[in-house]
Amino acid sequence: MNKYILSKKTVVNDLATFYSFLIGLFIAFFIGSLILLIQDQNPANVFSLMLKLSVGSINSLSSSLNKAIPLILAGLGISIMNSVKLWNIGAEGQIFLGAIAVNLIYININISNSSLFIVVLLASGFIGGAVCILFPAITKVVFGVNEIITTLLTNYIIIGLTIYLVNGPWKDPKSLNFPAAAYVGEEVYLPTIFGKLSSGFLVCILFVIGAYYLKEKSVFGYEMRIAGGSAMTAIYAGINAKQKAFYAMLIGGGFAGLAGAIELLSQTHRVSTGISQGFGYTAIIVAAITGMRPVGIFLVGCLFGALTIGGAVIQTIGVSSYIAEIIQASTLIGALIAQFFFTYEIKGVQDG
Repeated sequence: MNKYILSKKTVVNDLATFYSFLIGLFIAFFIGSLILLIQDQNPANVFSLMLKLSVGSINSLSSSLNKAIPLILAGLGISIMNSVKLWNIGAEGQIFLGAIAVNLIYININISNSSLFIVVLLASGFIGGAVCILFPAITKVVFGVNEIITTLLTNYIIIGLTIYLVNGPWKDPKSLNFPAAAYVGEEVYLPTIFGKLSSGFLVCILFVIGAYYLKEKSVFGYEMRIAGGSAMTAIYAGINAKQKAFYAMLIGGGFAGLAGAIELLSQTHRVSTGISQGFGYTAIIVAAITGMRPVGIFLVGCLFGALTIGGAVIQTIGVSSYIAEIIQASTLIGALIAQFFFTYEIKGVQDG
């Protein structure tokens, strides 16, 4: 009698992740089209309008790329942590604490050279993100506490801290009843490259290159993969797996904190509860879809940035902005299903 088992394929197509993404994207737009038809909207018209309003001009393209920056940086941080087979669900909180760190340094330190001041503020954002994940990192490597739970819980703590600050000690009297801190000075605004595109996008590209080198070309990246792959192999290779996990978590948190710093210095210019619009959570989708590959995170981050802008502006024709979020989530689900079939196969084996 034959029975069937699920078996991992010995050879997986190198382009499986790319194909999975395309399949996921097709499924997402198919689902989006069905929803639009239910709403008596023409899917072709809506999607073409989204495309035009998200990349059809210099200003719209730059707005889309600006939205992509926090998605890419937070996604890279998630990817680096995943090198040691750990998940960072706390990128949202790390983005907030990165912005808080920037504001804390700004109001307490004055550097006359604005360029140097900007660099210091960006660095403080990176450190803020690393500090945010410090407790989950310690509890993981010392006590083995599940990092998914601890990083998720830090989101609520940091967002609660933000609410306290913008309603209490940092509240700007000029904002009336709106909970927000005072604006930072124009001398620390990140300059634009073209249109509305922030120079933070160049910083983002540098960190994409850095993350790729760190993960794929450096000794540290190799050791992270060994540590994440097999604890026994790491021991035989003389690699301190807990140390690699600790450093990977701090670096991953730092990337998300940098995203918060850039968002403050280029977009919101002040700390508020709206400084992150769910970027940390969307970044998980971006990283997962791409198989944690830095270049893929950059490309999909740009796509999702365009979807976010396009989804916001199609409200002008009576279409809910949630259609963009449906497409993002459906892309992930479709890609994961496709990836499963690329990676596994059902085999028949003789019973007994």
